Amino acid sequence: MKMDRFEDIEPELERRSAELHGEMPTPHLPTLALARLADIDPEPKRFAVGRLAPAGEVTLFTGPGSAGKSLLAQQIATAIAAGSTTLGLEMVNGPAVYVTCEDDERELHWRQAHICKALNVPMASLDGRLLLSSLRGRLDNALEVMKEKGEPEPSPLYKLLSTTIRSRGAQILFLDNLAHLFVGNENDRGEVTRFVNLLNRLAGETGAAIVLLGHPNKSGDDYSGSTAWLNAVRSQFNIEHELDTDLRTLRVGKANYGRKGEICRFLWIDWAFVLEDDLPPDRAKALRDTAEATADNGIFLACLRESVKQQRNVSEKTSSAYAPTRFARMAQSKGIGKDRLEKAMERLFNIGAIERGEMPWNDGHRHAVIGLRETAGDAAGNPA
Repeated sequence: MKMDRFEDIEPELERRSAELHGEMPTPHLPTLALARLADIDPEPKRFAVGRLAPAGEVTLFTGPGSAGKSLLAQQIATAIAAGSTTLGLEMVNGPAVYVTCEDDERELHWRQAHICKALNVPMASLDGRLLLSSLRGRLDNALEVMKEKGEPEPSPLYKLLSTTIRSRGAQILFLDNLAHLFVGNENDRGEVTRFVNLLNRLAGETGAAIVLLGHPNKSGDDYSGSTAWLNAVRSQFNIEHELDTDLRTLRVGKANYGRKGEICRFLWIDWAFVLEDDLPPDRAKALRDTAEATADNGIFLACLRESVKQQRNVSEKTSSAYAPTRFARMAQSKGIGKDRLEKAMERLFNIGAIERGEMPWNDGHRHAVIGLRETAGDAAGNPA
């Protein structure tokens, strides 16, 4: 008989043993019944959120504080529950759960009202499909507890999450955030792996995507603590925040079931995220201008640092040492031209990033050299 679903296949060794001996099968390693699988068309991994969160798996979602992880998680959960989409992401349609240990119910309500407005979704229509839960202030939010003999077991909260996912048929569960739910040693590979496997079991049994929100470490890695976090999950993505432009970039860092790389760029507008390409024309132009100005400022400083390194003094005054003229001929200027370098110099003066002062070398006669330099603290090795 031809089978059309992978789930219809019984463990082959157990079936054969039971039929042959008419008794309980001997424990054995479960293996694939390849003869039966040969008659079934293979299916690719299903995603709850395209390229980001595979169904039936645990995904790690990281980013610095204030980048907008919580808001984005709630916005994606809303779109899934509403049967719509957001930020151009492909996603399933079905119940969604967002659990936070950091924000109270008032904050959830505030964000939800603005998200619904941005997505044009009536909030009442989400009742029973979008489950928002605040655990802020609870003292027992760990998903694992220790038995009397020191052995770990699922906590009451874990069992409550399991019941909720199963009873509601949730397609995705966001857990915000990792620091509240995992109370073990984040640098202990064994403890980290066991914790992720506990959630992988829940994801595998329910078919739901489970997304863990966490912070990067101080070294700039996409996770805090042991590399076991990255090794234990099959998918990881992060949000990057450009402070100068306020742009966010969503990027896949680990993708066992897809491809890595940038997903989309978006901006915070009135408590919701909007794709860069969907911005109003005036806002888009202002964003482009800000991005160009920020880049030009960096180019000017790179030229200034190279000049100081070579002990070639430059000036903000029109002369043979006029900085924009000199810098326009340098490779570090990337061909942006004198006019843009002049504007960058004025901006840097206005924000106090550069100044006229004594340079770290003399003229050969022990006389001080005065020129353009970065202000104290803005660059490594700055003598100001």
